[in-house]
Amino acid sequence: MTHHINYQVLARTTRPTKFSELIGQEALTQTLKNAIESGRLAHAFVLTGIRGVGKTTIARLIARALNCVGVDGTGQPTSEPCGVCDQCQMIAEDRHVDVIEVDAATRTGVDDMRQLMEGISYKPVMGRYKIYIIDEVHMLSKNAFNSLLKTLEEPPPHVKFIFATTEIRKVPLTILSRCQPFDLRRIPVDVLLTHFQNILQKEGVQFEMEALECIARAAGGSVRDGLSILEQAIVKVTDNKITVSTVQEMLGLADREKIATVFNCLMRGLVRECLEATKTLYEEGADPDIILQDLLGTTYQTLSFKVSGAVSAEGNKLQALAEKIEPKSLMLVWQVLMKGAEEMKASTMPLENLEVILIRAMHIQGMVGKENRGEIPSLVSSSLSPVSAVSSPVVSPERLVTSFRSDGMPKTFEDVIQLFEKKREPIIVDYLTNDVGLVDFRPGAIKLNQLRESTPNLQPKVAKFLSECTGASWLVELVTEKGQESLGVQRALAREKREKDALSTEEAKKISELFPGAQVVVK
Repeated sequence: MTHHINYQVLARTTRPTKFSELIGQEALTQTLKNAIESGRLAHAFVLTGIRGVGKTTIARLIARALNCVGVDGTGQPTSEPCGVCDQCQMIAEDRHVDVIEVDAATRTGVDDMRQLMEGISYKPVMGRYKIYIIDEVHMLSKNAFNSLLKTLEEPPPHVKFIFATTEIRKVPLTILSRCQPFDLRRIPVDVLLTHFQNILQKEGVQFEMEALECIARAAGGSVRDGLSILEQAIVKVTDNKITVSTVQEMLGLADREKIATVFNCLMRGLVRECLEATKTLYEEGADPDIILQDLLGTTYQTLSFKVSGAVSAEGNKLQALAEKIEPKSLMLVWQVLMKGAEEMKASTMPLENLEVILIRAMHIQGMVGKENRGEIPSLVSSSLSPVSAVSSPVVSPERLVTSFRSDGMPKTFEDVIQLFEKKREPIIVDYLTNDVGLVDFRPGAIKLNQLRESTPNLQPKVAKFLSECTGASWLVELVTEKGQESLGVQRALAREKREKDALSTEEAKKISELFPGAQVVVK
């Protein structure tokens, strides 16, 4: 047996060595490249995003770009580091003395930070810049953050800080205000799919496309997680071909056709058949949590197709199903399944809990025993028996939105901003206060008018955050209709009016007469 002592996992061998090799972060990399080329690079960055999307990789690429001297040793900072000079090689091999990488999860104390800061005043030994990369920076203690503040505000010109975190809300605002933030997005499934295809082709491994789709979906937007699953699949196969059955067995995934059967029975109100199909999936190795997530995914895809025509992997089959189901029925099922997903986290009897959730989803709409309302075609194949269209009592958007956690539902646009202030989301607070004007607000839906340039794609983050906080679905959209002035402008105008009214009172006039030339300040 041959032992490969120097074997490296795919996550390391496929790590990008240039900005152009990064996937799914095009806007961020273009901004960084422009900053490096123009010499307008901030002294501190904070990179935030889920695990495995490239935070540490980008930090190392910045270090290489700033310290690269080119093949001839005379180069300047560049957005395309050469990769062959001594500086690039040492950074790639983690042995550059001026690139200090710290794991804040293990060095959380103030003494650790003070020790780190002691070397900042000294100039670089080998490189052009000293680069401090602090991973999981949110794990630092309060005192450690305080010891970092002064240095971070006015660091020496030869020092750059790069912070990486998966939980930006835990980083103090005093730190964030001194850094340039970059939000790394989840990598889309189609981008991951192409990336995995290229890797397997280079590795000489055959695959079924559906198997790669399962891996890409299971990765949850994380490149590293996806590569770990992919490597596990490569090791598991014996005939050099990754198949759907292999991946499903490995991840405890449910067969998509059988998920479609459960979904059809759910929408028909067939309690016994729905529970039997669910139990069959469980006995075949599918995890109840995964079954519930897949049902949520199918509900979402059907609803998306119904309201917007968005194409999904199910194609024509999904279209045929969507045409026969009312959007309000799908929204009610979505709400029940989402609430059930929260219950599943604390459940000690996952299968039984899942069955109760499905029964509740059918009964809450009055589906059970009401099948004679027209046919709903099968999501999978014509071999499934015809099913009936679901018709449920009309539920107003207000009732639907407030069905869960109504006590925490923001009643006004200012309530929404206050919620983000409490959750320490300064970027979104500034966006909602100064960058947009309110056109329309009702619980569950906000329409905004863009008044000035801002960080792109913040509306989906606002909607997602509100949904997480309130347990209800939210829609936040930009419209061209003219709305109100920004809240910041409204507050300034109100303050100006208060001051004007106060200065016009008899008391203010008497004070001015008593103290000629004095400036009367209204607080």
